Amino acid sequence: MDFIPDQPSQSKDVPYFDNVTSEGGWQGHSTSKSIETLKAEVVAAIGRLGGIVTGFQQGRFTIGAKTRDGFRIHYAIERPNGVMIPGRMDVAALPVKDDYRLKRSYDSRRQKSLKMALYMLRQALNGTWFLQQLSPGYSALMPWMLDQSSKKTITQLWSDHLTIGNLLPSGDDDILDGEFEELHT
Repeated sequence: MDFIPDQPSQSKDVPYFDNVTSEGGWQGHSTSKSIETLKAEVVAAIGRLGGIVTGFQQGRFTIGAKTRDGFRIHYAIERPNGVMIPGRMDVAALPVKDDYRLKRSYDSRRQKSLKMALYMLRQALNGTWFLQQLSPGYSALMPWMLDQSSKKTITQLWSDHLTIGNLLPSGDDDILDGEFEELHT
């Protein structure tokens, strides 16, 4: 099943997969690991951060004038009371030039770009694990947790400026620290 999600207007322009090098700071563009192996490594990295991956959905993102292959990764975090809180990571691989003059096939380069995206995601998740160990109270998976009413991630809500007032304290009132539990009757 393919999907084309709405993207925030602040999306950054990225280079084509065909133009990246390790000297430019890009990693994973020459990995020999399979997509399935890289997915398993992403699942393990999310697990280290306290998440449980429930699925990978492959599709395409349209960002500006470029179409990029990618994945929507669904996961959940279990609260101490057993309630599962869903999250979602959208990961767009670098775009690939559809140029018949290039020696490697278009489909092969698309697969390599997907592998690179998973490789870099795994690297980034492992880096956030270190940060989670070093920064008390930091929750690495929080940016991708889903708001149940809008089905948008915390990051998307922040980017869309829909609920900034709900995400940050106004500064005018006292901040109360506490816990709550939603009861359904």
